[in-house]
Amino acid sequence: MALAKDIYKAFEEVVGPENIADDPAILDSYAWRSGLVAKLDKFVPRFEAVTLPKDTTEVQAIIRLCNKCGLQFKASSTGWGPYCDPTGPGVIKLDLRRMNRIIEINEKNMYAVVEPYVIYAQLQAELMKRGLNTNITGAGSNCSALPLAAHSNLGHLSVSGSYGERNQLALEWVTPDGEIVRTGSLAVMGEWFCGDGPGPSLRGVIRGNTMPLGGLGVYTRAAQKIYHWPGPSTFPIEGVSPHYKPSYIPSGFMIRYISFPSQEALREAVRQVGESEIAFILMGFNMAMMASNIATNNNEDAEYLREYTDLVQGPGFMIIIAGNSPGDFAYKKKVLEIIANETNGKALEPVEDPENAGGFIWRFIRVTGSIRETCRATGVFGGEVGGTDVFNLMSKFIEKGSKVKEGFIQKGLLLADGTDPFVQSIEHGHCGHGELLIRYVPSNPAAVQASFEVFMAANRAAVEGHYGVPHHVWSDAVCDMYGPDTSNYTKWMRKVKKTFDPENASEPSHYITAEK
Repeated sequence: MALAKDIYKAFEEVVGPENIADDPAILDSYAWRSGLVAKLDKFVPRFEAVTLPKDTTEVQAIIRLCNKCGLQFKASSTGWGPYCDPTGPGVIKLDLRRMNRIIEINEKNMYAVVEPYVIYAQLQAELMKRGLNTNITGAGSNCSALPLAAHSNLGHLSVSGSYGERNQLALEWVTPDGEIVRTGSLAVMGEWFCGDGPGPSLRGVIRGNTMPLGGLGVYTRAAQKIYHWPGPSTFPIEGVSPHYKPSYIPSGFMIRYISFPSQEALREAVRQVGESEIAFILMGFNMAMMASNIATNNNEDAEYLREYTDLVQGPGFMIIIAGNSPGDFAYKKKVLEIIANETNGKALEPVEDPENAGGFIWRFIRVTGSIRETCRATGVFGGEVGGTDVFNLMSKFIEKGSKVKEGFIQKGLLLADGTDPFVQSIEHGHCGHGELLIRYVPSNPAAVQASFEVFMAANRAAVEGHYGVPHHVWSDAVCDMYGPDTSNYTKWMRKVKKTFDPENASEPSHYITAEK
């Protein structure tokens, strides 16, 4: 339905005529469904209008108008994935691309404050000039650097640089009913260094295990922890991704891919790497992910996948070591060598080849390969299941799901990814994250169904094996699947939704609906 002229005019007065549109051509560009979603529909329902607010004041005004006019709203920044899509009519889009400023980089206290459309590539480049770095979300440096917009904000640096729930500091939040909430130190003294207190923290309400994904208001500015960067202030990289000029490896840096004869050996190696705190980056990539990071076309992708799969002995991890001094670098290299020997690890030689190593190092530090890892031309990314808890628990959870996936691979319905599953270590082994990536041929309805069945099998495994609530749990249906076995947390989520969003203005399809 078209917005009434007076309602459209009210939104126009907030953002200006050049920052609102209801032209069908523009609305359809927002309604196109990306190939990330394992559904056959090409479009989602149209938004009633698209708005481009420039600041928190305009966001608040749009949200208040939605509440007044009986409309819903949904905000997004860089929009990686389906989470910013509406599921029905009557929704106003807040496209936050005009809110693209780095507000502050505090070198002394090591935090950065950004608006939602600052991307990680932009923030990291500025930080490296100052000897600092940030944990880029694993979805890629093209994604929002706001630690809440980046979903769980797990990334390549998480082994040494944690993840969003722990890195998030003070926050500015426009609630679904149009109030502005500032948390922690920002609320009491106008500074960004602490996200909690005084009094009870809102951290669990705001983000919990999984972000509300547009279902609980809009986050307009947020601070996050940043970390020491032992490398150069700028990378002298030439060429076009993924074929960067390969010769440059920063002093004190080294990359390896090490495979193991079994999951048990892999878990022991990861445990020792975490205990010794030698890793700058550690990711449990399978061979498909490694191949896609260097391939430029389908043929190369398939060739690298075959080559790498033949060279590894089983599951493995990619590790980057970064020394803070020559002695520190030598120590870390020696410890890794000992760990690999004790766990029968085998190095994948093409990764450390001087022709490849520099490019691999930069791609993984910059996190440039994520789209190729998931949206590979040789098959559509049909979904992901996974979560964060302790490393062994996540490893066993994903291992169960991978067995179901393997059955469909053997039937030719899903595409082989090499040595699944993918598990990474976080905070030097204090946490672990696991993912099972699902790829299929979209023209085959049976393959689409197989993708869905793997997803549901992983959910059942998580519930029955008490593996916790994974990060892919959103929507009423999936939340209600987990609720009865996890202290009925859904009752509290619905009370939170009802309290902060009494008019149901914040479109909840990827969060949860309020209590009736």
